[in-house]
Amino acid sequence: MIYFDMNIYNRMFDDQSQTRIRLETEAISMIFSLIDKGKYTLLWSFILEDENNKNPFLDRKSYIKVLSKTCNIAIEPSDDILAIAKYIMAASKIKAKDALHIACAVKYGAKYFITCDDKFINALHSSDIKWNKSNIKVFNPIDFIRNEAEEND
Repeated sequence: MIYFDMNIYNRMFDDQSQTRIRLETEAISMIFSLIDKGKYTLLWSFILEDENNKNPFLDRKSYIKVLSKTCNIAIEPSDDILAIAKYIMAASKIKAKDALHIACAVKYGAKYFITCDDKFINALHSSDIKWNKSNIKVFNPIDFIRNEAEEND
């Protein structure tokens, strides 16, 4: 199972003249292809829904809403998710929304958490908190595709 941070869904709308953004967009497209082929299950959550509902750009909001329909599992809020998120926030410098994203991924057994946010990735990797009992691998989309290629060679 894969959980995407909201920036993954928005990446295609970013300035594609920047090399990193263009490469991440291509990698995201490749990941969606793997999901379409049934290799991975994609999770959607209440926090993603909330963030998308607050998106001021109607075209982006509508497109992401369509993409959300490709998700196989919709995560609703729960006391367990809130408890995991509170633990993550108390034991690290991770902010509430990000903690909720990780908590959703943990609660639903995601194998991969994919984000374009380097600071978030570094915070997760450098933290010594015990949030990752499920061994979720946190990747930038380019690194995920690189890892996918290495595993399949």
